[in-house]
Amino acid sequence: MWDLPFGCSPALPFAEFQNKDDAYCFSLAKALYCVSSPVTVGFYAPWGHCKAFLLDRIREYMRLQSWKKDQQEFQRTRLKQRGTSGWDLVSVIFLMIFYHPVLTLQHRQRKNVQHIFIHFSAWEYAGSDQLWAGLITALCDGIESHFGLVPVSVYRAVGRKCGLVEAPLSQEWISKRYLCLPLWAAILLVVAVAVGVGALIFLFGIPTGNASGDAIAVVEGLGATAVGITAAASVRMAIMVLRNVIVTQKAQLERQMNRTDLSAQLGFMSNVKREVKIIAKFLKFMEIFQRRKLRVVLEITSLDNCSPDKVVGVLDAMNILLSDYEAPFVSILVADPSVIVDCVENSLYMKGMANNGYEFLNRIITLPFSVPKMDTHTKMQLVKSAVDFREEQEKSLEDEEGEGDFPQENQRRLNSRSPLCYDSTSRKAPERHADGSCVPLVVVSPRLEAPPQKRCKKGFKAKDLIQEAFEFLLDDSMKEYMTDNMVQMRRIINTISITVRLMATEVPREKLCPRKVASWVLLASQWPCRLSWILQCIEDDEQVGRLGLGQGCQLAPHHFLWEVYEKYMDELNMLKGQLEKLLELDGDPELFHSFLCHRFQVKDANFFLPYTVNLDSSLKRHMELLRGSRSLKRSTKKGHGLSRCVLLGLSVDEVCKEMDQLGLKEENSQRYKERLRQHHLNGRALAYSDRNEIRDVLGMGLGEWVTFSAYFLGSGPSQAPLTSSPMVMFGKKTYLGVQENTPRGSTWSLNFSRENNQLNQVLCT
Repeated sequence: MWDLPFGCSPALPFAEFQNKDDAYCFSLAKALYCVSSPVTVGFYAPWGHCKAFLLDRIREYMRLQSWKKDQQEFQRTRLKQRGTSGWDLVSVIFLMIFYHPVLTLQHRQRKNVQHIFIHFSAWEYAGSDQLWAGLITALCDGIESHFGLVPVSVYRAVGRKCGLVEAPLSQEWISKRYLCLPLWAAILLVVAVAVGVGALIFLFGIPTGNASGDAIAVVEGLGATAVGITAAASVRMAIMVLRNVIVTQKAQLERQMNRTDLSAQLGFMSNVKREVKIIAKFLKFMEIFQRRKLRVVLEITSLDNCSPDKVVGVLDAMNILLSDYEAPFVSILVADPSVIVDCVENSLYMKGMANNGYEFLNRIITLPFSVPKMDTHTKMQLVKSAVDFREEQEKSLEDEEGEGDFPQENQRRLNSRSPLCYDSTSRKAPERHADGSCVPLVVVSPRLEAPPQKRCKKGFKAKDLIQEAFEFLLDDSMKEYMTDNMVQMRRIINTISITVRLMATEVPREKLCPRKVASWVLLASQWPCRLSWILQCIEDDEQVGRLGLGQGCQLAPHHFLWEVYEKYMDELNMLKGQLEKLLELDGDPELFHSFLCHRFQVKDANFFLPYTVNLDSSLKRHMELLRGSRSLKRSTKKGHGLSRCVLLGLSVDEVCKEMDQLGLKEENSQRYKERLRQHHLNGRALAYSDRNEIRDVLGMGLGEWVTFSAYFLGSGPSQAPLTSSPMVMFGKKTYLGVQENTPRGSTWSLNFSRENNQLNQVLCT
C-alpha cells in the first residue's frame, strides 16, 4: 500500500550512521520537520565542502520522516492521503470549482508533513537585473512540476473564489453558493433549464414576429439568457485555464523581468508579491485535499558566486517575499558566510544600512547551521570513494596499451600526423602554398633522433604505480594532512594519476617512488604559496652561486626544505603584507611544519619541479618580482643600494665585505668593520635597529653616514622630530612630544630628538 521514498532505507539509522556528517544531517532534518514556518536556514559551509551531498542526505531524511508520519496518520484516521493523478486529479478539479476548503480541528492536529523541495541556483539568473525575481520563477516552476499544470491553472482561474473557511465545522468541504443554492445544484438547474429550452424550441420553434403576448417565447427568452450567462462564465474560465496551461507563470514572470522601463518594474514587483500569495493559498487548499500539511523547501545555492548587489537582492527577496506570517516556506541558504558578508558590505545598495555584514545576515537567518570540520574518518571515506570511482573508470578503458611505456611507433605516428613537422625520408614533402599553411616548421630525421630514454621496464605499467600511490594516500599517516574539501580531494587524486603517467615516460623506474609523488602532489595542493616561496628561494640561491655574487651555492642538495623555509622565514614575514592573498590559499601552517619536516630535500624539489602540474607558476613569478631576483647583480654594484630582502640574508662578514663598495677611506673602513664585528651587526640587525643607534655605535660622520644608510638601509637618515611641534601623532593616537615611525610588527624603538629627551622623561614619570 505504501511506497518507500526513492533512496531511503526502511528504518532511520539512529545509531548506524556512516560518518559524523550523516548525524549532523539527520539532526537538522528532524529540526526542519518540526519547525514552524516560515523559517530561513543558513547552511554555512566553505567552498568545496560537499554541500550538495549534505543537502541530498537532509532531503532523504526528511522524506523518510514524512513517509513514516503518513503511515501513522493513516493508522490513526484510516483516511489515505491523496495525490494529483488519476481520479484524484478529477476530484481536486471538482472541489476547486464547486467547494470551499474548511480548516477543521482535525486538520490542525495532523502531524504528517510533506516537503516539496525546489532547487534554485542563483548563478543561472546572474545575468538578469532582477536576480531576486528568479527565485520566484523557480518557486512557480517547482510548484507546477510537483502538482501538475492542470490543478495550478484551474486554481489560478477560480482561486479568488476558493477562499479558506475557518470555522468549527466537522466537514472539510462546504459548497459554494449561487442564487442561494449550492453551486453544483445551480449548475444542474441551469443544465435542466437549457434542456427544457431546447425541448421548447424543438417543439414550437423559435418565435418570430411580435411575440409580446406569447408565454412560450418569454420562457424561451429567460431560459436562453440564463444559459447564455452561465455558458459565458464557463467559456471565460476555460480560456483562462487554457492560457495558464500554454503560457506558464514562470514564462510570464521571465518576460516581465526582461522589461527595463520603470513602470514595468514597479508593476512587476506587485505581480511577484501577488504570485507568492496565490501560491501560499494554493498550498493551503492542497493541504486540505491531500490530508497532510505541506511545506516548500527552497534550496538556494551558488549565491556566493554572484556580484554583491545581486546577493543583496536575493537576501531581500528571502526577507520580504518569503517571510510573511504563516507562509509555508522553508528557505535554506547554502553559502560561504564570509563571502556573503563581504558582498553585503561592498554592495552599493547597502551603504550606510549594513556596515556590519554579519549583523545584517543574522537578522535574515532564523536558524544558522554551520557545517563542522570534517573528521579524519569521513575524509578518508570520501578519498576512498573517489579512488574507487577512478579505478572503475580505469577498468572501463578497453585499450590499455602504453600504460607504462609509450611506444615509439605511436610517437612516430603522432609526429607524422602533426602539421608542424614531416619525416625527411618520406617520398614527398608537403607542398608549399602562398599562405604558408603547409610549410613544415621542423624536419624530423630518423638518423638525428635522440635515443629514447630509459623508462619503466617492460611489463611494469603506470597503472600499478598509480595504485601504489593511492594506497599510500589512504594510509593512516596521511589522514591528518588530507583536506576536507571534496573538490581539492578530486584534484589531488587526478593530479597523482597525471604526474605518475608523466614521470613514467621520462624517469627510470628505480627513481620513481609513488609514495613521494603522492606526498609531493599533496604538498603542492595544500600549501601552494609556501612551496612556491621555497622553490623561488632555491632558484635565487642557485643563481647567486652561478653568477659568483656570493660565496657559492649555500643550499646543498641534501638540505631539507624545512631548513630552507626556516632560513628565509624572516624575509617571508616581512613580505606578508604583499603576500596576504596568496597565503590565504595555504592550509594549516602547523601541519605544514609537521608534513614538510624531514620529508623532502633540495634535490627532491629540483627533481619534482618539472612534473609539478598542480602548482600555479604565477605564484612563484609574483614572489620572484618581490624578492628582486632580477636585480641581484645590479644591487651589488657601487652606487646602488641593497634591497631589504638581500640585507636580511647577510652575515657579519658579508656586511663587512659590502663595506668595500662604499669607497670610504681605508682606515675609516677598517674601524667600521671592527665595530660591526664587535657589536655583531649582521643584515638582520641593521634592518631592525634604530638608525640613530647604528650611527652612534659606528661613530660615523655625516657624509659617511649618508653613504652608508643609502646603500644598506635604502634611504637617507631619518630626521629628528621638530622641537617646536608640541603634538605629534603616535599611530592613531596623539601624544605630547613623542612620535613613532616604526611599523606594526617591527622593533619598538622610538626616535627621540636629543632636545626632547628631558621632556619625555618628565612625561613618563
